[in-house]
Amino acid sequence: MRISKVLIATILALTMVLVGALGVSAQSGTWVSGIMIQNQSETEIAHITVTFWWAEGTANAGQMAHQFNDEIAAGKSKSYYVPTSAMTAGLPADFVGSAVVSSDQPVAANLNTQLPSDLGGDPANPMRMGTASGVLEPAPKLYFTQVMKNYWGWNSYIAVQNTGADTANVTVRYFSDATGAQVTTESGAIHPYSTKIFRQSEVGALPNDWAGSAVVEAADNKPLAGVANFFADGTPYADAMFQSYNAASAGATKLYVPRLVKGYYGYQGGLKIQNVGTAPTNVTISYRFGANTYTQTISNLGANQAVGLYMGTPSHVPPLAGVSGSGSAVIESSGQPIIATVNEDERTSGLGVTYNAIPDGAQTNAVLFPQITAKYYGFSGGLQVQNVGGSATTVTAVFSMQGRTDVVATASVPSMGSASWFAPNIVAPDFNGSVVVSAPQPLVGIGNGSYRYDWDNRYGVKYGDSFTTYNGINK
Repeated sequence: MRISKVLIATILALTMVLVGALGVSAQSGTWVSGIMIQNQSETEIAHITVTFWWAEGTANAGQMAHQFNDEIAAGKSKSYYVPTSAMTAGLPADFVGSAVVSSDQPVAANLNTQLPSDLGGDPANPMRMGTASGVLEPAPKLYFTQVMKNYWGWNSYIAVQNTGADTANVTVRYFSDATGAQVTTESGAIHPYSTKIFRQSEVGALPNDWAGSAVVEAADNKPLAGVANFFADGTPYADAMFQSYNAASAGATKLYVPRLVKGYYGYQGGLKIQNVGTAPTNVTISYRFGANTYTQTISNLGANQAVGLYMGTPSHVPPLAGVSGSGSAVIESSGQPIIATVNEDERTSGLGVTYNAIPDGAQTNAVLFPQITAKYYGFSGGLQVQNVGGSATTVTAVFSMQGRTDVVATASVPSMGSASWFAPNIVAPDFNGSVVVSAPQPLVGIGNGSYRYDWDNRYGVKYGDSFTTYNGINK
């Protein structure tokens, strides 16, 4: 018997699912999606229903486009590549919209937005891909730290989903990074369960070469979910970066960053920190690389103001002079709520990702990762978890895939330190599954992946941005 949709723990909003044309850059064309759904129950089969809804601006806006039912074994996950999955065969070829996943067991999911997977062999047609998490807890107000209009060749769009049963009227407010002042607004109505895409390149009141932030708010407290994508122009392939992140629904005075890199095999990290409070605040960042901690303070960050720190620019991060590697961080505010996104890129090859810093209070003793791969059609990935408890702990990761025996890995992690696992070192090839990480101390974490010819050369060299990262789901 199916559980009613009022039980939010068993409902997921997938804010952008597409198999049609989505003009996001000089390299437009047909964009597609992949969905990975993980059954959180360790004992019960999950009976799921996935319902697709046409986006605003299409001829069928607000109407249901397709629905399918399926089962997922206890503790396992299933993948649905929208263009080829038998379950999505009834979805129109030009579909652009959203989806809602309902289940009789708690589920988690992630969503890939990408160009078709057969691209990338030609530098003129590079891969482009970004990943966001399914939304379990919609909110009437959403924060987006990074939006832009022709900013050094970069643009963005935000996809806002109405997760309720009534039409939602929403307003988007754009803010200046430098001053926190509101620049302009736009608004729109969104049908139940549908999505509206706000493209910053089409907002005439935004100046050219602009980067800032946005806040989306629904009238009458209607529940929303949101995803942002920002992207370079796509030509040449070194400019193929396509980066996705989930909207934040609230700020906190402490944020956790499970992974931050500086000069790490050609990769550089970045932080975009925004004050979403009503008064100025001081921000302290504690970076941890290896056994060492380095501290940086940003004074008097104004309301709605944001600051960007690029690890590859020494003047942005003076305390990290001479430091390189992969680490973690804790960001604290002296009083006002803040939010942050974390970037990582390798600009020679055009690889880039973004994820959300995790607010204090979200940490739990278990973190779910719906999709981790190892030599799967050339894709390999891993995960990084941060121990945000007060003492060292042993962290256990269980790698699961339908039809295979679970594989267990462990690590000892100091307080505020992090541990990483690269899946090809843990599981056999052709793994496309999920991971559950647990510990006696509270954890946060992220999952990632990319096309790795150096680990799996069966499918040839690929060009462009195959690098994806998403927030783990705290259980």
